[in-house]
Amino acid sequence: MEFTILTIGWEPDFINELLGPIEKQLDISFIHGLVGDSSRITPAKKEYPNLNFISVSKTKNEPLPATDFELLASLESPGIPTIKSMIQGDRVLRNRNENESLGYATLLATNIKKAILDIKPDLVLGSHDSIHSGISLAVAKSLEIPWVAMAFPVIPENLTGFCYSLTPNSLVQVTTQEPQHYIDTAKSIIENVRSQKQKVVAYRAPTTISQWMKQYLLHYKNLLRRKQQSEILGIDHFIYSSAIERISDIIRRSCNRLRLPAKRFINSPPKSKYVYFPLHMAPESMLDTWSPYYQDQLSFITQLSLSIPIDIEFVIKLHFSDPNNYSYSQLNRLMNMPKLKIAHPNASGNEFLKNAALIIGIQGTSCLEAALEGKPVLLFGDSPYLHFPRTERAKRPDEIFNQIKEMLNQPEPTREEIVKQYAVYLSRYLPGRVNDWSRPTTQADLNRYSDCFNSLRNYLQIANNRNNWYKKPPFVAYKQGDLYPSK
Repeated sequence: MEFTILTIGWEPDFINELLGPIEKQLDISFIHGLVGDSSRITPAKKEYPNLNFISVSKTKNEPLPATDFELLASLESPGIPTIKSMIQGDRVLRNRNENESLGYATLLATNIKKAILDIKPDLVLGSHDSIHSGISLAVAKSLEIPWVAMAFPVIPENLTGFCYSLTPNSLVQVTTQEPQHYIDTAKSIIENVRSQKQKVVAYRAPTTISQWMKQYLLHYKNLLRRKQQSEILGIDHFIYSSAIERISDIIRRSCNRLRLPAKRFINSPPKSKYVYFPLHMAPESMLDTWSPYYQDQLSFITQLSLSIPIDIEFVIKLHFSDPNNYSYSQLNRLMNMPKLKIAHPNASGNEFLKNAALIIGIQGTSCLEAALEGKPVLLFGDSPYLHFPRTERAKRPDEIFNQIKEMLNQPEPTREEIVKQYAVYLSRYLPGRVNDWSRPTTQADLNRYSDCFNSLRNYLQIANNRNNWYKKPPFVAYKQGDLYPSK
């Protein structure tokens, strides 16, 4: 029996590279809902004649519909981001006016709903980025059609999962492998992380004049590519920043870099006890989509600092990929707060993490690294890292002071506790590959992804799993004294 998947918001070249081969290997039919200027359908079909495209947007010349508040309100429900948070979490739409942003949300909701009703897919495949992801999830839930987005852990980087909502902790338990199977792997990775043999590879912002020149050249090439390929890319007012907006942001960041108050930054951990918060990149899906209520990290730091005990230092570290996102006045305002210090973006994050008494995060790989070190971690977002022995979800603002005090006094977890929980963490995923699409996709990668989609299809063909898709209980990890959780 044919299994149909409707994708929303995936780009044609990526579809052709990844989903096209999977469609050939499995008896799965993919239909791809493209966002952006709907005129792109013609060149997309010409370039990829074997792929099935539809548009869920409009042409540049077509007007937006009037805002349908009744429709948008009907899509808001528990487990679904609010429409306002979807707009604020979209790096382009947040810069549009109210009529444009709400009109575009109405357009997406109307067209995605029509596509689902017409196609009757077995599954909607979205992503963790932009408003079309949130709208597709909301519409799919309202029509009781299962929705997923792919998930890619970074330690290790060879696993893949499927999330049933827009948080990384909402993993679909399609795997059948027991956690015990991963004990040896968990031990090995923990040792490699602690010894710095295994690190997360990430982009670093330019630091030299030659690096800056290369960066500006890359910006120029990207702007030129947008102009030359605007038709196939579907560039419109809602999925791409304008050239002026993009150039303005480059200038803003360049000015911030020139005025970075680096002399006031610290390059090594304080000798006294401190709480450590490494900032996230922004914009970034782990903030904008996974944790939309914490997008303003400066406000988050200001509020959080009120709950740090007065005899404890509060150290924040600018992200090495994103040190130029904040102005001189913004950073000085933070450093003028009592007992708050900013670590230089190029200082060793590992040293600050290892010497901290408590690590705070919204999402982020630093929280996993801290958990593998046995550090207490206070998380504000819904993360798969929440289930480690000394990791807790943040409580109400007026309770965080006591929560921090209690966490600072907790005993260290045993190595066995950490290994067991990391094995549970690994068992929630399937064999996959790193989420770095600049690396060539091999046949082995495609075979693993085919296995992932086949496992997901088999899971969905169990009636109870499909019928209770949006009624899943929260994942519960083992507590001290238990061996493993039940799935």
